[in-house]
Order: sequence, then structure tokens, then C-alpha cells
Amino acid sequence: MKQPFRLDVHTIDIDNVEVGDTTGVSGHTLAVSVDEISDLVLEDSRIAGVEVEITQPGDDVRIVHCLDAVEPRTKVGDGDVFPGFLSGMDPVGTGETLRLGGVSILVSSRYPQPFSGLLQAREAVVDMSGPTAMYSPFSRVRNIVLVFTPNPSIENVDYDDAIRRAGLRVGEFVARSALGNEPDSTTVFDFSDVNPDLPNVVYFYQLQGQGSMADTYLYGRVIHNLVPTLIHPNEVMDGAIVSGVHVYSCYKNPTFLHQNNPIIWELQARHGKDLNFVGVIINRGHNYTQDDKERSSQWAAKLASFLEADGAILTAEGGGNSAIDMMLACQYMEKAGIRTTVVSSEAAGADGYDFPLFYTVPEADAIVSIGSEDEIVAMPKVSKVIGDEYILDSETPSCGPFDLKMYYQYCSTNQVGGNFLTGRMF
Repeated sequence: MKQPFRLDVHTIDIDNVEVGDTTGVSGHTLAVSVDEISDLVLEDSRIAGVEVEITQPGDDVRIVHCLDAVEPRTKVGDGDVFPGFLSGMDPVGTGETLRLGGVSILVSSRYPQPFSGLLQAREAVVDMSGPTAMYSPFSRVRNIVLVFTPNPSIENVDYDDAIRRAGLRVGEFVARSALGNEPDSTTVFDFSDVNPDLPNVVYFYQLQGQGSMADTYLYGRVIHNLVPTLIHPNEVMDGAIVSGVHVYSCYKNPTFLHQNNPIIWELQARHGKDLNFVGVIINRGHNYTQDDKERSSQWAAKLASFLEADGAILTAEGGGNSAIDMMLACQYMEKAGIRTTVVSSEAAGADGYDFPLFYTVPEADAIVSIGSEDEIVAMPKVSKVIGDEYILDSETPSCGPFDLKMYYQYCSTNQVGGNFLTGRMF
């Protein structure tokens, strides 16, 4: 008898993080050993040093140079998380996974060599308190911040690989320290039962694949030349997708939000109640030619039709080319008789009066706005900064005060809905 593609996600809710002699969980408190984490990180000679900082919601703290964020997770029993990075290529998405809810491993660093051109790591800021805390979802979790110092002799691409792997390793190490603790809750991801009387809904999940500093990894490999591909929702939630996107600060999908994709969480909660969640179609954003865009979007519509989808939710990562790719997929799905809802950020200018979308099609008549990237935000003075004393590529003191475009607020207009902004019509 075939076994269902079932994933049990056990959650231990963490409401306090503190420094300890050893890393482990007692009750709802996570103790973190700075020495243990430092020793783990510095096994990679591409990293010259690391500072481990802890900050919690309400702290008068600003974090700068934010790169990836990872939720601590590990497998219970057989299997591994983050295939292609921490393990081989065995499929994930089944068995049992333990997560530490409310905690992030947040990576902060400069790069060893100067950048040029579009594809470079941009400033990304998180305020943990005050009026600007609302702009980043990471102001609401407890952050274990890894502030890395690069080995100056290596290239940016090699260093980027080193700190990506370090963040994932620390995340798995911290979660593994909690094995044996009783979870507070368990969420079961099992979509094997389908009600023929309910509408079928598919999720079109477009990932950035533009190049170095703007790449996404599927089972440890970049998604260049990927055609739309069917993936089980459980694989997404179990670490199959890892972020390498540092260019688009406001609407990037860090690994944390791939692990906790809000749309997948919501669709699994409603599966069998008012819809059937029939699958996830992943697509590479940023196809360069019109032929590639047409091929990609029509292929996505074909897969949705194979799944007998009645409706589709579409999200993208990035703007410009990626927006075109998503909107064309929307258009071809609608032409195939599949009703669509698009989730998108806006770029309406600082005053909000410009046309808000990079690109649209007539068929995109149901759009959820998750806020504008162009607003100018007044950043107040804070008493402590984690990451650097200066804002990237400037002489502006990180402690403030200064003005900063919404674009540089970490995940402020995240297009899978991991943020706390929206647009409303009055």
C-alpha cells in the first residue's frame, strides 16, 4: 500500500533566548552557547570571524546588513533538512520535523570584495522596536544574529556560499539541541484526501533566479534554466528551497519565509474544508527573452490544467522581468479557464501617485497589494546597532536618525505575504 506524502511539523514555542554555557531548550527558553556556535561556524576557513548577538522584540536595537534568515529546524528520526547543503539529494517533505517557533538565525555581513553593477548585496535593515519595527516581520521574532567577518582573500561568490551554509548549519544545530523536548503543537501536512465537491487550488510560486546575489536554490542547486516544475508543498516547508537573494531587500524571500510560506500554511489549513490544495508550481523568475517568458508561462498554465485546478494563487520575487513572468502566467491560466489571484507589491513612487505595478495584463483583475516599496521612512535614533556602525555604501551612522526608502526595510513588501503591510482602496 502506498504511503501518503505526510509531514508532521512539531513546534516548540520559544519566548526567550539567552546566552548559556551549552545550547539547549528548557521550557520555552532557548539557551545559546556563543562558543559552540563560533566553533561550528569557524570550521569554514572562508569565514575569518563571527560575533553572536541576541535581540528580542521590544529591544532598542537596529540590525543592518541583513542577508538570509533561517528558522531552526531538524528532523526527528530519519532524514535531514536543507538537502543539497547539509545532506545529499534525498527528497524531503515526509516524516517528522521539529521547529523552534518564534526564533530566527539572522545573517549579517559585508562582503570581502567591492561590488559593481545591479547584482550586489544591498542594505537591509530591521528595527526591533519603535515606529519602524512594523516594517519588518523579523522585529516580531527573537533573532540570533550571526555577524560574520570575511576572509579577505576570497571572492564574494565563495564567501556567499560560506555564510549561507553557516546559517543553515547553525539553524539545524540549534534545533537539534531541542530534540527530546515535548512540542507545544503539531501541524500535519497531508493532502492525500481530496473532496471532489470542492474547488481545486494550485499555488504558482515564482522564485528569483537572476544570478549571483539574486539566486534561489532548489535541493542545493540554482534554478537557472528551470521550467515550471511541480513540487509537493511539504518539500517547500521542509527545507527544499534556500534563499540566495540579497539584491531585493524589501521583497526578498529569505529561507525563513520559504520554510514558513504563509500561503502554503493557509492553503493546508483550508484543505478539505473549502478547497483542495492540489500542488505547488515553482517557476524561475527573470526569464530574459520573450520566447522564454512565453514558454514558461504557458508551461505553468499547462501544469495547472493537468492538476485540474479551478483556481490559482500567484506570487513572485523581485520586480521588472519577474513581474512580467508572473503576469503572463496569470494570463495563460485565465485563458485556460483557471481563475487567478495575484499577490504583488507596488512601486507607486514616494508620493504614491505613479502607476503601482511593473507590468500587468487585463486578466489580472484580482490583485492583493502588500504595500509600496517607494515610501520614505524616517528612521529614529537607536541605542544599539548590530552589524556595522555605518549604513552600507555610505557614511551614515547606523544608529540614526536618517531617512531610508522602504526598499531597504528587510522583507517589508515580501510578496508571499510574510510582511505586515497592505494597500487598501478608500
